[in-house]
Amino acid sequence: MSGAAPSRGVVLALGGGGVRGLAHLGVLAEFEEARVSVKGIAGTSSGALMGALWLLFGAQPAIARVREFIASGVDQGLADLQGAAEDGGPRIFRRVRHAAVLLRAMLMGQPVSRKELLERMEALLPAVEIQTLPVPFLAVCTASDSGDEVRLGHGPLRQSVAASSAMPGLVSPIEVAGQRLQDGGAVAEVPVRAARSLGSPVLAVEVSEALPYLGVDGDRVPGALFRAAAMGWRELRQRTLAEADAVIAPEVNVLHWADYGALDRAVEAGRAAARAFLASTTANG
Repeated sequence: MSGAAPSRGVVLALGGGGVRGLAHLGVLAEFEEARVSVKGIAGTSSGALMGALWLLFGAQPAIARVREFIASGVDQGLADLQGAAEDGGPRIFRRVRHAAVLLRAMLMGQPVSRKELLERMEALLPAVEIQTLPVPFLAVCTASDSGDEVRLGHGPLRQSVAASSAMPGLVSPIEVAGQRLQDGGAVAEVPVRAARSLGSPVLAVEVSEALPYLGVDGDRVPGALFRAAAMGWRELRQRTLAEADAVIAPEVNVLHWADYGALDRAVEAGRAAARAFLASTTANG
């Protein structure tokens, strides 16, 4: 991890991960205190949102803003399409709940409308243009039609972050400059190459999910299919991270992407990982 040389400043590649992305604010809080210069940010999904919040407000005000947003209850009805939330109840109840959510999605379509997603961005982000941010910023998305990676570095910040966060199955793609865009995690879960286009060294912050639990019924559909897909995503992610100059991986991979009660845990995990990284770079000169 010594290759990023924080004394020279870094370009950050902030990965997606829903609520796990709150760890980014913990990392950035430690960087503020250590006076690490951030020369640019590329973010995917929650990485784009947290990066934008930090650039606009700083770490502690950003954390407070997210806390207030969660307390408002605006996302309490967000569907758990992955069915991975550990609500503490018997497994049979979780299975029934998951089946009900899938059936509702098939019959009624996406549980979050484009309008609702944009309203949530309005509650978190001011109406500013990306090019007015203090350092270069890219919101990384996926083109719905072609599957290409799309990097948004100018234009309305809210719309760009919304597009980067439009998770397939939860919300329809967001149209930006004539393109239908969705969650960048489909092609660049940790946007290392996008960050590299802004400069170097590139420090990647990875907040991905652990492989799904392999229980006694792990060979059944759809669990087996989802686990196999997750293995492929992990391999792609590891190859992507190998292109970064350094990687910070906060211990949040066991958290569910929609566990809104995990804010403090995720932030502290980010802080701990950043402290370890900074100590390592100091020890290695």
